[in-house]
Amino acid sequence: MLRVFSKGGSTVACADASAIWYDLESPDEGEEADVEASLGIDVPTPAERSAFEESARYYEEGDALHLTATLLGRRDEGPLVAGAVTFILAKGKLVTVRQVRPRAFDIGQGRASARIGSAQNGADVLHALIEGAAERLADVLAEATRDANALSMVVFAKGSTPDLNESLRELGRIGALAAIAHDSLASMQRMLVYARATKNKYNLDAARVSALARDVSELERIAETLQPRLSFLQDAMLGLINASQTNVLKALSLATIAFVPPTLIASIFGMNFDAMTWFRESWGPWVGVALMFAAPAILFGIAKWRRWF
Repeated sequence: MLRVFSKGGSTVACADASAIWYDLESPDEGEEADVEASLGIDVPTPAERSAFEESARYYEEGDALHLTATLLGRRDEGPLVAGAVTFILAKGKLVTVRQVRPRAFDIGQGRASARIGSAQNGADVLHALIEGAAERLADVLAEATRDANALSMVVFAKGSTPDLNESLRELGRIGALAAIAHDSLASMQRMLVYARATKNKYNLDAARVSALARDVSELERIAETLQPRLSFLQDAMLGLINASQTNVLKALSLATIAFVPPTLIASIFGMNFDAMTWFRESWGPWVGVALMFAAPAILFGIAKWRRWF
C-alpha cells in the first residue's frame, strides 16, 4: 500500500509536487516503481531491509540517505512484533518502507501525528516518526515494568498460592516484549549516530537528533536494567516450582513409608511354607497386624529424627 502526504498531513497523488512523505507499507512492485520513478531512488528489497550489517542499514546512495531501524508494530491486528523500517531522505522528501505498522505512522492519532502535521519537509517527518517510535518504546518499557512488578507482588505475596505455570507464561510474554524493545532501541541508537554524522547534508535538525539520541540511550539503559530483574523473577519462579514438586515427592515418600512395609509384612504372612508354623497360631494374625502398624511408625520416627520432612 502506498500513501503520499503533503504538508499538514493531507494525502495527495504520488506525482504531486507538494508531497513530502511517501509511505510504502508491504508495497508491490508497481508501487515501488512509482516512487522510484518520482524521486530517482532505489527502494531496498525486503531481504536488504532485514540485513543486520551496518553497511546495509545506513548508507548514502547518490543524493539519498538510507537509514533502517527495527521498530515495534503490528501485523494483521496481531501482537506487537519487531520489523525493519527503512527511511530514505531524498530531495527534501521522505520515503518509508515497512512491513509492520508502528503507532507513530498512524496519521490522526497521538502526539507524533501532530508533529507530522506541522512538518515542512521530509527531514521534519523523519524527526516526528523517530520521536513517536521512541515514545512508543518508552510506553512499552513502562508497561513491561509495571507488569513485572505486579507479577512479582502476586508470586511473592505471603500466604498466596499463585498459578506458577500461568505466571511463568506471563513472565515469558513480558520478557519477550522487553527483549524486542531493547533490540529496537539499539538499532535506533546506531541509526541516530549515523544520522548525526550526515545531518548537515540532509537538513536534519542537529539539536533534535542529539536530543533523540540521548532519550534513546536512556531508554536503552532502562531496558538493560529490566532484563536482570526479569531473569531474577524467572529464577525465583522456577525455584518455587521446584519447591512445589519437592513437596509432592515428600508426600509420595510418606505414602511409601505408610504402605510399603505393611504390604511386605502381608506378603510374608501370605506364604504357605510348612516351616512357618507360628503363622498358623491363633495369635499369629494379631502379630502380623501389630507389625503392620509398628513398621511404619518406626520408619516415621527415623524420618523425623533425621529431619527428612
